[in-house]
Amino acid sequence: MRDKWIAFYVSSHGFGHMTRNLAIMEEILEKTENSIYLASGKFQNQFAKSYLSKYKDRVLFTDLCTDVGLINQQNSLKVDVKRLEESLNKFIDSWEAVVAEEYEILKKLSVHCIINDVSPIGALVGKKLKIKTIGISNFTWVEQYEFLGVRESIIEAFKDAYSNLDIFMTYPLALPMTEMKVPSKKIDFITRNIDLEKINKIKEKYGDSIFITCGKSASLKSITIENYKGTIFTTSGIKILGSSRVVQLPVNTLDTQNYIAASDVVISKAGWSTISEAVTAKRNLVLIERDDILEDSYNIRQLKKQHLAISIKEEALRRLDMQEIELQCKQDIKQEENELYQKENSGILEELGIFKECSRSKWDFKEPSQ
Repeated sequence: MRDKWIAFYVSSHGFGHMTRNLAIMEEILEKTENSIYLASGKFQNQFAKSYLSKYKDRVLFTDLCTDVGLINQQNSLKVDVKRLEESLNKFIDSWEAVVAEEYEILKKLSVHCIINDVSPIGALVGKKLKIKTIGISNFTWVEQYEFLGVRESIIEAFKDAYSNLDIFMTYPLALPMTEMKVPSKKIDFITRNIDLEKINKIKEKYGDSIFITCGKSASLKSITIENYKGTIFTTSGIKILGSSRVVQLPVNTLDTQNYIAASDVVISKAGWSTISEAVTAKRNLVLIERDDILEDSYNIRQLKKQHLAISIKEEALRRLDMQEIELQCKQDIKQEENELYQKENSGILEELGIFKECSRSKWDFKEPSQ
């Protein structure tokens, strides 16, 4: 068994947290001899197992509810605060038992640090193990839940959990985290690597294309696309009307970042991971407004201010005139200003404090600089 382990606790809310952490895991597995312990949701772990299959002998998975995240109203993208509070109370009640179980697993491994995005579980496990615990995200649930008016006792529980982090690394577009009382450090975008050969093959096969991903809102059973003759890639499960050139990417597609990079326009909810993959690939970005989601609204404001995106209302998806969208992108998006953000995959090991010792073939963990 390898003597170095890095433990990841990744949010089980959606897939964006997992995709950005897979980029970090890939760097660790490619460039070090460390093994990885990954705790996340069942579906997130299934995706990660496929993505990291060539490293399967170096990754240990635990299926675990690491987050509740947000719960939407039925047939809507709006948050159901009452149901969310009920689920959060149950989740908080489970922390003590879950942390005890995780402690029993990790104490048998030589774990040198925990990387936590953005689950309270990882912070609490780190406290119990008394090892370095690094938070990494563009938000915490404290800001999100405060914005939604979630009960104060719930918010305090999350604050207390996060206070056990040793350092919090913040991505670009991070929400102001005024309640975070631990040291912080800004880092740049981390995204899955793109394959230029695959991108060229996609372009050769499909020609001009757009990429649409807008979640599984049952209120949007179909989207009608007007004035567009190219290929439409979609992962949303929503029926696309008005075009015979629709390519529905399976849920288990491992390289959606290549389809994003091959597309001329990306239409998406304003989640961080899709934004990072589109911005670093210099794609025209059209973001869907959701006024009750603090992260989304903040991301949209910042990117529009920097002329890197435009936005549309959710209702506009029912009938989308791509001629108008492309004209607005041409007028409002200035890709020449897209030097604000850089991809930092190659430097993330140093940022996390994992350095190679020149005189030996193994890797050591050191304190990240602050």
